[in-house]
Amino acid sequence: MVDLDLDLETVATLGASVGALDAGLSAGADITILSDLLGGSLEIGLIVVGAAGGSLIADRLGLVEVFDS
Repeated sequence: MVDLDLDLETVATLGASVGALDAGLSAGADITILSDLLGGSLEIGLIVVGAAGGSLIADRLGLVEVFDS
């Protein structure tokens, strides 16, 4: 069994990854997993995924310190 360390950075990475996967699938195969996971609330899901991705990018570029490293 895999032991996941679910800190804030890991959750943000998973959220951004799901968003990237959803964008690729919706463009290539007209499949939206975010809509299925969230029960049709796609707009809220996109906002959350965007915030997760934005915070990861800002943290990795050193613009702000979002996550304790």
